[in-house]
Amino acid sequence: MKIIDRLKGWVTRMGAETKLAHEFKDVFELGGVPAFREFYYNGILTWKQLYRGYYAAWHKVPAITIANPSATREAFRMNVPKAACAEMAGLLWSEQCKVNVNLNGFEPSAANPDDKAQRFIDSVLKAGNFGVKMQEIIEQMLAMGGAALKVWYDARGVNIGYTTADQFIPTAWDNARVTEGVFISRKVKDGYYYTRLEWHKRSGNGYVITNELYRADMTDSKGGAQDILGHRYPLNEIYPDLEPETVIEGLDTPLFGYFRPAIANNLDDDSPLGVSMYANALETLHALDICYDSFVREFQLGKKRIIVPAKSIRVIIDPDTGEARRYFDASDEVYEALSSDDPNDLKITDNSVELRVEEHVAAINAFLAILCLQLGFSASTFSFDVKSGLKTATEVISENSKTYKSVKSAQNIIGAAIKTLVYNIFRVAVLYDLEFEGEKIASWFGGDISDGYECSIYWDDSVIEDKAAQIDRDILLLSNGLKSKFTVMTTTLGMTEEQANAELKRIADESRINADDVDRFAAFGVT
Repeated sequence: MKIIDRLKGWVTRMGAETKLAHEFKDVFELGGVPAFREFYYNGILTWKQLYRGYYAAWHKVPAITIANPSATREAFRMNVPKAACAEMAGLLWSEQCKVNVNLNGFEPSAANPDDKAQRFIDSVLKAGNFGVKMQEIIEQMLAMGGAALKVWYDARGVNIGYTTADQFIPTAWDNARVTEGVFISRKVKDGYYYTRLEWHKRSGNGYVITNELYRADMTDSKGGAQDILGHRYPLNEIYPDLEPETVIEGLDTPLFGYFRPAIANNLDDDSPLGVSMYANALETLHALDICYDSFVREFQLGKKRIIVPAKSIRVIIDPDTGEARRYFDASDEVYEALSSDDPNDLKITDNSVELRVEEHVAAINAFLAILCLQLGFSASTFSFDVKSGLKTATEVISENSKTYKSVKSAQNIIGAAIKTLVYNIFRVAVLYDLEFEGEKIASWFGGDISDGYECSIYWDDSVIEDKAAQIDRDILLLSNGLKSKFTVMTTTLGMTEEQANAELKRIADESRINADDVDRFAAFGVT
């Protein structure tokens, strides 16, 4: 390390140790960060708390007692935000979904069914646990309004990073995409928060990745918990293998892709940030938690109660505290002496109340129907039909068409993000001159990488529609000349254009062989 770098590190560290350096409350105090503070704190962080299942403004409610008038309790809650995001993510993605990739001009064969580009992408996706992590990041993207897929290279190979909306801030964008941003990561060590900011910026004809580190005490001067960015701190103290700055020449687009729910941001029209799928349904979610809390409390407060005569209550003195305690001896099953002969004084009354179960269930189902409309689901998605039970995949098309449209809209956005991810994987591989199966990956592409391959996404639509029914419809359209085999292969079967053309060629070859066999049999008089 150069002497000047060591000196800068020492000055930075001393500034943090002595608290003489400027202390930043959050990342929005830094230069180059857009004024998204209100959106992050009142939007993204609120949606995140609801997704986690506890939002103090809703779920910390008064529980006043004579002993403690300011007492509070946690309200019972349904955790619908988590359930709704998980339901939609399950419809959007499953481990059966596949990313199809092939180089231009590749023709599959029995001996070589997959392109080497497909095998390379599959190896990177498998190493990054893409099948599982993708569904998780989609669920979190729906909850917090956005996510980013980042690609980088280290000693392990090409890596994929999955970043939620609260850990990424766009700093530059255009109508097509977010072009620059800062990634936020944090670790705890020795009573301090260490926050690393990874800036991705364009600079002239290149691309610059800058790493900064900040340190903050976990507690303030009064011993209370605090959550701030803190003081600048030397990067190599915590991340010795990271370079403070990396310049990549000739890179004009980012090595990440930001994507968001298929919902317009009606909270901040000029922002590239997305909104949670339940951002416009907060009042309904709150009403559901109120109803559910009341439903559970109905059983707590509606327990069986018996009114007994005051004369049957005994008093004893607590030997430890000296306090008088009153109780009714329910174990005395035979004799009870009372100083009264009046029948009204001797009467024991059952004062149990009738539980309002049906009223609560009806109210919850009513709010669930409203919520489904607000979230893009059909009205019956979150209700239970006692006659038919759970809806099956074949029923989704006919009964949940709103759900189907919502899924298809979201898949368009997610599909574009995955294609950007594939492109960035190839770019990183070429940038670091990587090899695969004995060949340099750069040799696969003659010029622009994007012009050298095709990529398509096979969605496992069996979770939202009956695949057999879809194929039957395609066969009907094919037989009537209203749809081509090529279209069926690229849409229903999820093939790339190269794969579809190769399959059509094989079908044509098989048909020609069968026709030649018929001609040979006919030549020998066999019919």
